Amino acid sequence: MVLLGGNSFKSIDIMQRSMGASSLRSQVLNNNIANATTPNYKRQDITFQSELKRVLDNEKNYPGVPMTLTNEKHIPAMRMQDYREVKAKKITEFNTFQNNDGNSVDIDKEMIEQSKNTMYYNALAQRTAKEFNKLKYIMKN
Repeated sequence: MVLLGGNSFKSIDIMQRSMGASSLRSQVLNNNIANATTPNYKRQDITFQSELKRVLDNEKNYPGVPMTLTNEKHIPAMRMQDYREVKAKKITEFNTFQNNDGNSVDIDKEMIEQSKNTMYYNALAQRTAKEFNKLKYIMKN
């Protein structure tokens, strides 16, 4: 779970984006479960958490000196990706185990992933509520 200290507004934004991705993942996992017996159905999932973690780790480890391209012949500087650019993407897994009918869904794995995803979403919702409560307390005092 991606949680940040320090900047409450950024933390809330990241948690809300993560909740949206988790909600989308829940839909995709439910679709996998519903198609567990559909011939040739390929399992799908959402990429978001690993990409967000990569971007936040890069942001944390970045020295903080922005580089600009002053001449078109120069080697372009690596541009830091903003966490707000990370989007949940649906992927289809073609290179996974398949049943005899070409279906790649393991119903037990999907149920476990759905349970983990639900716990993740609930943890984000609780943490977001705590952040809002902290902000309300600060504004009152």
